[in-house]
Amino acid sequence: MTASDFRARAEFAGALARSAGALAQRYFLGELAFAIESKGERQDWVSAADHAVERHVRDELAARFPHDSILGEEAGGAVSDRVWVVDPIDGTLNFVHGMRYWCVSIAYIERGVRRIGAIYDPSLDELFLGALGEGARCNEAPIHVSACASLDDALISQGYVHRHDLEAHLALRGALLAGGAAVKDPGAGALMLAHVACGRFDAFYEPHMHPWDASAGLLLIEEAGGRVADYPGANGLAIGGEVLAAAPAIYDRLADLVKANRRTPDLR
Repeated sequence: MTASDFRARAEFAGALARSAGALAQRYFLGELAFAIESKGERQDWVSAADHAVERHVRDELAARFPHDSILGEEAGGAVSDRVWVVDPIDGTLNFVHGMRYWCVSIAYIERGVRRIGAIYDPSLDELFLGALGEGARCNEAPIHVSACASLDDALISQGYVHRHDLEAHLALRGALLAGGAAVKDPGAGALMLAHVACGRFDAFYEPHMHPWDASAGLLLIEEAGGRVADYPGANGLAIGGEVLAAAPAIYDRLADLVKANRRTPDLR
């Protein structure tokens, strides 16, 4: 793939995230009606809007890149040497409750390497777009992770869903608070990662994230100068894994706290 082809893919990903977000926003604002269903786990929701937005993304990708595979939250898919990883609406729980903290997330991964990440927040009309070796931007302005150098000054996002170990989650939260950090969970992992990339959060941790939630945001953070743990780990992309990302100066301290309060392999 030439450099111009790669840049064209990145531009397409950004435009597609925007168009998908515009469709999702029509559902969010009530212009299009939608039903809500449970996926079978506690507080794990899906809506007709999720399905419609993912179909839109899949149709556009299939038309433009017919030989690439697609792995999406709602319709699944396969992992290949060239795969697009899609979350049509990350933060569905917020979305169905009318809370304005959700996004569209699209990543392109080639031979196991994250190459492109696009996250669009329709509520603020912010497009976070990054490409390997090209940096990261928000609405065309370059973004960088924060310069935070101490947990005493840190605002950390710690994701939680009911499949996670509650005692481990609370133990880590207590350790972070005792270490002086402020800890928040707005409820949309991909968008929280984008906000680490642009310096609004200083770090993010979640014991397990699916690839459609994590892939785009991790690429953005790396391109914005942040440090991330290996992802997805030994189980492979389709399974996902543990996510730790932070401003470089606090990464090691945060990794130590995570290691002391979790039941998964070492992040280092």
